[in-house]
Amino acid sequence: MSAEKTKTDSNQATKQTSEQLENAIVEPVRAYGALTTDYFEQLFSAQFDAVRAFADTSLAQSRSWLEVRDSDSLQQVIEQQQQAVREMSERLKEDTDKIRSLSQEYLKGTQQLMMESMQSGQNQLEENMQKGQKQFQENLQKGQDQVEDSLQKDKDEVEDTQQKIQRQTDKSKKSISTSDK
Repeated sequence: MSAEKTKTDSNQATKQTSEQLENAIVEPVRAYGALTTDYFEQLFSAQFDAVRAFADTSLAQSRSWLEVRDSDSLQQVIEQQQQAVREMSERLKEDTDKIRSLSQEYLKGTQQLMMESMQSGQNQLEENMQKGQKQFQENLQKGQDQVEDSLQKDKDEVEDTQQKIQRQTDKSKKSISTSDK
């Protein structure tokens, strides 16, 4: 029975340790990995969109220069180019704001994960401390119970020995008393 209890306790401790490892390390790493992957996916997407827009505008401007035939078409291309520069400046500003926003969200997410991980670790530590205190109290009580049992057995043995001695003494007294007569 004791071997089965020890095996069950060992299996339970192993399971509990695995759960603690999962909660304290694996889950936070997995969450951080997902957050980081999402961040870079959005960041690269924004950057690729910006490069694509810049390339498309540059190519369109290059083609428009090929259409210059006179002063009116030259004036029109120059105006288009100024408009393209304004649009590209606005696009660059929007892209910069988008990347800044993504970075701030990522930073906020990593801080939140760190706080959650720290809180989880603190809760786990407190739980382990409480379990340790409970086990210590149980072991202390078992030790006290064993000492009390041992003392009671010793007391019973002493009383039995005293009773035997008393009976021997009584027998001896009777023997002496009968031999005196």
